Amino acid sequence: MPPFQNFIDAEVDADTQEHEKLLKPFEFAYPFDVDLTPENSGEWFQGENGFYIWKLTIHSKGAKSLNLIFDEFKIPEGAKLFVFNENENHVLGAFTQFNNKQSGKFAVSPVLGDEITVQLEIPEKYSKEKCFRIVTVNHDYIGILKSGDRRPLNKIAGTCNIDVNCDEWEDWNEVKNSVCRLIVKGKRICSGVLINNTAENQKPYILSAAHCYDSVEYPEETVYTFNYESPFCAPLDGDPSNSVSGAKMKAHSDSLDFALVELSLIPPPDFRPYYAGWNRSSDIPASTASIHHPQGDIKKISIDNNSPVISSFGEPNSIDKDYIKKGFLRINKWEFGTTESGSSGGALFDTDKNVIGTLTGGEAKW
Repeated sequence: MPPFQNFIDAEVDADTQEHEKLLKPFEFAYPFDVDLTPENSGEWFQGENGFYIWKLTIHSKGAKSLNLIFDEFKIPEGAKLFVFNENENHVLGAFTQFNNKQSGKFAVSPVLGDEITVQLEIPEKYSKEKCFRIVTVNHDYIGILKSGDRRPLNKIAGTCNIDVNCDEWEDWNEVKNSVCRLIVKGKRICSGVLINNTAENQKPYILSAAHCYDSVEYPEETVYTFNYESPFCAPLDGDPSNSVSGAKMKAHSDSLDFALVELSLIPPPDFRPYYAGWNRSSDIPASTASIHHPQGDIKKISIDNNSPVISSFGEPNSIDKDYIKKGFLRINKWEFGTTESGSSGGALFDTDKNVIGTLTGGEAKW
């Protein structure tokens, strides 16, 4: 990939200053548009047991991790696709025909390091067919697979954030499993919530913020990660491997800043999925809580012991005339925790632990 340092120096800080206080997605990667296929890149090898093997190594100097977006993704029966780093200690896959989507889109989670290899193993009968196009290589300049001072821009959740697994919040042990981290188009992090429906038929709907998706097609190129949390009440890194790639937009509103998508598959039982309830009553709860991924970090919880107030977004100086007036709830002060970039789309829960909204943004100071 081309050199990248100039972007970090010139644009990241400006972007953070302009947007972090208001809307709260978390930009962590720079996208390189590419067109890499088994026909025009990489090398083919004769494998064993009737297989061809295709390998392509991608290097982007200085990247903390790399992730890929595929298009025209159609893995044939019996073929396997792997993505791994140069030390082969971080491996994704095997991806197979069961990962094919109707859209042809497929996004993979970040792989640690600045060099990754894509390896396709395909039965000889398919004669080295083109099974996909790699259309985007995302260069992680933050280090979202690392924590503490290893993040080069020091973008970690503030110390006032509270790990969701602390003993005093054990009442949220079930509900927390509804919250997931979104990696949108390989470059942006938001939060979301797996939400129930009136049929209670386990349709895997994720509710988040509309401003997390620049296009209604972006859910098809989003990775939804469950259970990314510290196992204890401590800032230990979690396991980001419980993920689902791809979803379909079902409902979207810029003026209320919500987006509802349906995952490409039901989260399996070992993800411990919890389908959060919701409440569309106009009653204002006496207190609220939010569970989210600030700075793309492990799952945190925020508590407000007072009622939120009906507000226009950005009051008293509303920042966007296109948002519906008095269509939002404002948290005046968090007694415990806060929200940050990456918390966008995080669910706001009432006293019955039902969803009553999702985070748009604001200037949280506590």
